[in-house]
Amino acid sequence: MFLWPVIMMVIAGIFLFGQFGDYVLFFGSPVVAAILAGFALHRYPATRKFLKTLVGLLLITTVLWGGFLRCTSLAHQGKLLSTIEHTYSTYSDAEPSLSMPRVIFSTYYPLVSQPLFHVGPADANATLRGTIVGAFGYTSLFLYPYAPMLGPYYLLLLLITPSFLAFPVFWLWVVLSVLYVVLPQRAWLWMKSSVVRGWKRVRHQV
Repeated sequence: MFLWPVIMMVIAGIFLFGQFGDYVLFFGSPVVAAILAGFALHRYPATRKFLKTLVGLLLITTVLWGGFLRCTSLAHQGKLLSTIEHTYSTYSDAEPSLSMPRVIFSTYYPLVSQPLFHVGPADANATLRGTIVGAFGYTSLFLYPYAPMLGPYYLLLLLITPSFLAFPVFWLWVVLSVLYVVLPQRAWLWMKSSVVRGWKRVRHQV
């Protein structure tokens, strides 16, 4: 998991930040995430700590660097699918010389990559605000290879979710991720047993 940024830096160095590096980052990261999650779930509970680390890392990176809030807002307005179609047609019509993978990447990239804190020249010098924003910005740059890991999965989830549930789904994901990382295992077992008891009580009354 922690070698993934190193691998991406090596690929970026070899291909000089070319298209191939972009493809590996944005289309390979979700595959790496699926492999890591699948391995952790298969070996659960032996990998519980590892899975907590993975969930926490993905939460931090997607909040700092991912465009989940923008996608959620578009889904809430019912414009996510139309935005994807419009962006795709714009690139494919305006630049017919672009290859199909490049058009797909150009459509996908703006949706899932949007830094929460923009690091500009003004932020690099002086002021406490600039220092704080710059620190968050450079941290997000360091964690950047992890940001696209949940991109396609979250996009697919939003596309099948009713628009009025877009923000509840986003905040449910954030809250559950935080609780999973913070709460001890016994708290989850207690909540699970409480839900089971409550469900049995409801079924008995029905």
